[in-house]
Amino acid sequence: MKIKLIYKLLALNALVLILLAAGISIGFSQYTLQLIEENRLMVYQNFLMFRSATGRYFLYTSLVIVPLSIGINWLFIRSIVRPLSGMRKLTERVASGDYTVRAEIRSNDEIGDLARSFNQMGKQLERIEQLRRSLVADVAHELRNPLSTVRGYMEAMKDGVLSAKPETLDKCYHEVERLVFLVEDIHRLAVAESDLKAAIPSNPVDLRSVAQEAASRYMPKWEEKAIVFQEDVPSSPVCVMIDKVHAVRVFENLFDNAMRYTPNGHSVRLSMQANAKMLSVEVTNTGAEIAPEHLTLLFERFYRVDPSRSRAYGGAGIGLTIVRDIVERAGGRVWATSGNGSVTIHAELPVES
Repeated sequence: MKIKLIYKLLALNALVLILLAAGISIGFSQYTLQLIEENRLMVYQNFLMFRSATGRYFLYTSLVIVPLSIGINWLFIRSIVRPLSGMRKLTERVASGDYTVRAEIRSNDEIGDLARSFNQMGKQLERIEQLRRSLVADVAHELRNPLSTVRGYMEAMKDGVLSAKPETLDKCYHEVERLVFLVEDIHRLAVAESDLKAAIPSNPVDLRSVAQEAASRYMPKWEEKAIVFQEDVPSSPVCVMIDKVHAVRVFENLFDNAMRYTPNGHSVRLSMQANAKMLSVEVTNTGAEIAPEHLTLLFERFYRVDPSRSRAYGGAGIGLTIVRDIVERAGGRVWATSGNGSVTIHAELPVES
């Protein structure tokens, strides 16, 4: 049988009070009796009566003070334990899948901090659950269309309505490619998160050269869309403590994101500014804007501003998530702004001195 915390605390407080009362009573009583006896302040008969009365006085006082103190302690301890019991019930609801529950914050002490942390956890779990449901819906939608198309062609060829011409097989092949791309995107996210969780040592890396190398690899793609690329980077190396593979992945995902959502004939700009403590990186693409309510969600897994966007114009929604995870692991932060017909992804990282 489990013993509740409130009873443990009460028993501990009661023991302390009893020992304290007994110690004070015995000590004070002995000191008083010794003082009277040594100074012969009263006759022996009166001394015995005084000692007896003193013992009864301390006994009666203890019988009143100890229960009263235990009662006060019980009320005080119950006020501490009750929120914990309430949060235990809330955790059971969370464990059953209800992520909307929130704990009531009644104080600014450690219990209040625990309630705030619980509420923050609940918000995160609720957001993750919403993203999970969106992911399941998106994957089901992405799978249903090509599979339905392939099945339709296969049934038509089976029934003799269509012949297995190269054009028909090419359409089937195109739909199968869509399925392969979806599976590869999901696998890429799993591999990326596994890599980020692994303990990879960081080294001083010149982010200026990493960014320029990544930009040079994207030049053919930008030229194909007539996108003008501009850069404003420091003239000297800027080193940051980060794994180089992860640094390359950051800029590849930033440039890939910019390329996908920049219309033909517009521009992409890379800007890097450094001081003694921080390196600021900005990648801006023109020709599009994002509403403020979507900006904070850009870095969530599988999030898309337009849920109906075709995969031909948008990825799986994991590129910026990887950027955020890598930058935060390196001690930095990322955010997004939008306005005046452009979208800018900002990143700040501590400079290695």
